[in-house]
Amino acid sequence: MRSRIYFIFCSVLFCFLLTSCSLIDELKGSSSVNGASIEEEHAAAKYGAYINLNNMMTGGTFDRAIEGYISEFGMDENMYISDDFSGSELASFPGLDGLAKTVNTAVDRAAGEPSYGAADEALIQLGPVILDLLDTIEEITDYYNDGTYADDQFAKGKELHSQFIAQYHTYEPLANQFYNDFDQIAAQQKLSDLDKLKEQDYLIRYHALSVVMRAQDIEKAFFEAEIFDENILECNLEEYRILFDLLVQDSKQFTEYAKDGKRRKQESWATVPELDAALQEVIGTAADILTILETKDTSSNRDNNLVSSYFSKVSNLIDAYNYNIRMDKA
Repeated sequence: MRSRIYFIFCSVLFCFLLTSCSLIDELKGSSSVNGASIEEEHAAAKYGAYINLNNMMTGGTFDRAIEGYISEFGMDENMYISDDFSGSELASFPGLDGLAKTVNTAVDRAAGEPSYGAADEALIQLGPVILDLLDTIEEITDYYNDGTYADDQFAKGKELHSQFIAQYHTYEPLANQFYNDFDQIAAQQKLSDLDKLKEQDYLIRYHALSVVMRAQDIEKAFFEAEIFDENILECNLEEYRILFDLLVQDSKQFTEYAKDGKRRKQESWATVPELDAALQEVIGTAADILTILETKDTSSNRDNNLVSSYFSKVSNLIDAYNYNIRMDKA
């Protein structure tokens, strides 16, 4: 489940910054306040609310709190307590305040237009479950922050653990359903963005978005084929080579268009160093994977984490892309 969450996180994060308002309209000098209809503003607000919730659940504060708890105490009914547990590990999950508002905002938008079909229904079921988990996490935080676990020898902690595990098992399938349903909405939005960018001759932005999507295509192929660090040699070489070549081709196109000063001015684009660096890291890691698949020699993958490293670098690429878009809008 954790791997699936990670992929969905990557697949929708950057889409929000490109589409929550019309990028094309912004480049032409209008904005959602001045140029968009009420329907467009509602659509942008709903999409943004869903993205905020998604990001909270996938790599955001809520997700990190869950990961931190599971890492410390495990997922078994009988919670694991390390001999050197000090309480500081679970004493604080900064940033939890306000997450309930993120959940409620998204749930409130679920009944509004535009309809997201199954994603709306999934969110309506998911929302209350997240709120229950948030309450439990906050109670856990208070318990360990106060040091009560030392006084009662984890008696209350064990009760809270059972409560957390039960709620998490309810949350997990509902979260996966939401990711699957909303991922389809996000995928359609990204393709729509690509079409609009190409139609308007914004080819730097077109290839910047496309290259991120190409990087994600490799990531998606790994997940669908259940390829991870331990079974990297089971990846289909020819299928991987096709995806790798497309990534490299789009990267070269992006670099060439981004050198054109006239086009940069036309598109209000300035490539930040972070984006260039992140892109080169993704391509470098993808190339290392290709070499291993071609030679069937995994000795260069000393830490046996090349696939995991690729996932991480794609996430960094998305962050850099988002940062670049924000800089361009500033």
